[in-house]
Amino acid sequence: MRGILCPNRATCSVKKNRSGFLPRQLRVDRGLWIPFSTQYERSGTIDEQMTRGKEGAQSNMEKGKRICIVGAGAAGLALAGRLASKDCVERVVVLEKNSCVGGRLQSEEMDGFRFDTGPSLLLFPRVYKETFEALDVDTSALDLRLVSPAAYRVIFPDVDTIDLLGDEDAMVEAMEQREKGAGDGYRRFLRIARNNLELGMPYFIEQDFTHLSDAKGLLDLLPKATSLNPWHLLGPYDLVLREFFKDARLRAAVTFQTLYVGLTPYNAPGVFSLLVGTEMNDGVYYPMGGFQTIRDAIEKAVVDSGVEICTDHEVARILVRDDMSVCGVELADSGRRIEADIVVCNRDLPAAYSLLDDAQADVSSNAKRYGERKTAQLSSLEYSSGIIAFNWCIDRKLDDSLLHHNIFLSDQPRKAWKLAKSADELQEFPNFYCHMPSKTDPSAAPAGCESVMVLLPVANMQKLRDTNGYDALIRKGREAVVRYMAKVTGISDFEQHIVGERVIDPIAWEQLYGLKFGSAFGLAHGLDQLSLFRPANKDPTVSGLYFTGASTRPGNGVPLCFISAKLCAERIMHDLHASP
Repeated sequence: MRGILCPNRATCSVKKNRSGFLPRQLRVDRGLWIPFSTQYERSGTIDEQMTRGKEGAQSNMEKGKRICIVGAGAAGLALAGRLASKDCVERVVVLEKNSCVGGRLQSEEMDGFRFDTGPSLLLFPRVYKETFEALDVDTSALDLRLVSPAAYRVIFPDVDTIDLLGDEDAMVEAMEQREKGAGDGYRRFLRIARNNLELGMPYFIEQDFTHLSDAKGLLDLLPKATSLNPWHLLGPYDLVLREFFKDARLRAAVTFQTLYVGLTPYNAPGVFSLLVGTEMNDGVYYPMGGFQTIRDAIEKAVVDSGVEICTDHEVARILVRDDMSVCGVELADSGRRIEADIVVCNRDLPAAYSLLDDAQADVSSNAKRYGERKTAQLSSLEYSSGIIAFNWCIDRKLDDSLLHHNIFLSDQPRKAWKLAKSADELQEFPNFYCHMPSKTDPSAAPAGCESVMVLLPVANMQKLRDTNGYDALIRKGREAVVRYMAKVTGISDFEQHIVGERVIDPIAWEQLYGLKFGSAFGLAHGLDQLSLFRPANKDPTVSGLYFTGASTRPGNGVPLCFISAKLCAERIMHDLHASP
């Protein structure tokens, strides 16, 4: 595995001592070793790169639309592969500012340890399967393993634990042992969660619509209306669950998933029980070799389809004619312009609109002013939490107190779910997620060692109170996480076993991926920013401008980004066929 030093990324320098890299004095820089597959390494000028791809890809280039995709994230790559096979498309070019594709879909290697620095659990396997088939991905080298016997372990400060088991009967028994009647409550809750999943996916999440009347087969929902309880869908998640569990810890064990969408159990609507529905119904999987294997398999399929991928090519401007139609993009370093009939932006939406500019300097700045208005409008929306990620090389094995996926929760949940805006607001035992892929995949760490990634939710840059940035939060957050993990594992000198470290803070998330306010999960997923109310994948004013990714419909996460790519491709094809 090779890589390059990307100055836009964040790393934590650590002080060396006799036992290796023992982090005593933390310093967050903007530079991180980012690996990429040597098999598909990009190099050379943009013209040289654009000649690569499937042999014969130029045969259909006499006619058709030229499409430029800004950003090679999961959605951008999937969209490129879907469009490349269309007869009405002449050319698909993907421009990526970083030196590797995949966006947040990355794995990083350090001294024999591997970390998935973005997605770390594979949900909605059916969506992956559909995407692989649509892109003709060679899945022979992919090994997706079911994380078992428990999808997660939920841990509390007194070292009480609750394992979320895939076996429903075993889970019912475990629930009943904790609270009389909770077993039956779990079965009833799981039925609702599965119902929300079965109705939500095809009718709303996988369907693109600009008006409620466009929703797929809404009339088909009428016979099922009796099974829908508006309170279960729209009520605050924690309050909804009081119908099924009296024990606050049982409720916490099935609501922490709101972390994935940047919400809390207290402000997330009950419809997010569908996350539990897919975890318990379909299981939680992990790609052996890390999520980089997913990225590389998709990249290869997309390149083989004739798509031209150019890394280290940042787009400075999306060019718009005076009639408010796109005509191409301009590169940041060279100033070179690339013509396009359609531009799709896979960046965070505020960052996308900030690129709009007029193609000619001597015309009125309609496009630039429009982009500024849209950027301001989108910046006023609600954004998800910031994340401080600690990636640790542990020089010993950790016992069975920890599993592959672990959720550490505070004994003061309401206080802990209020994101710390400064170091003094952080709880003694905060909420955080701990990923240990070496529990499933031995290749994630050297023999006798563990690879550990911790995601600590904090306030995003918009709400941060500390004018000095995240340094104090990083220091105190690290102390709190080490303290909590030492208590749970029984390893009093836990810190001494951290022999290598990388830290990524919200400032780095913003610099690397253009995420507004460094919000790792993008736009929040409250009721007013879901489905019809989430930004659309087509701009209503600038002709030929489309969007795909986490901040558009349907939302955040790799599966939803794959769905976003599918919906965007369908929208583009519909518009092309509707054009005269």
